Amino acid sequence: MLVFPAIGLLLWIGFLFSVLVLCGIVWVFCQLVSGILYVIAPPKKKTVSSLRRVPPRVQLRGPDRAPTRPAPRTAPPVSNVATRPPQTLSPSDIWPKWTPAHRRYVDEELALWQEQFDALSSRR
Repeated sequence: MLVFPAIGLLLWIGFLFSVLVLCGIVWVFCQLVSGILYVIAPPKKKTVSSLRRVPPRVQLRGPDRAPTRPAPRTAPPVSNVATRPPQTLSPSDIWPKWTPAHRRYVDEELALWQEQFDALSSRR
């Protein structure tokens, strides 16, 4: 009676082994193709066009010509119009799922924890 499950198990192991061998063959083939393509046409170096180019240095002639600095940036003019303060949200708007009953429950739990912590620290 144990012959049939053993044969099934051996067939399953054989099937998985053959799948492993086929995957290995496909992997080796892909590696060979990519290696041949690398030898035929090596990859080009990537050029990054987003980098800022350094402007060429300009040599000033004569001792009296000093390089000029750009004018410093100034802050934009401040208007006399009063701006509205940013609107703050009340805790009930931020956490609409926290109902008063939930807040009471959390407060009771915190009080219980505090009592237990105080009991632990008072024994010392």
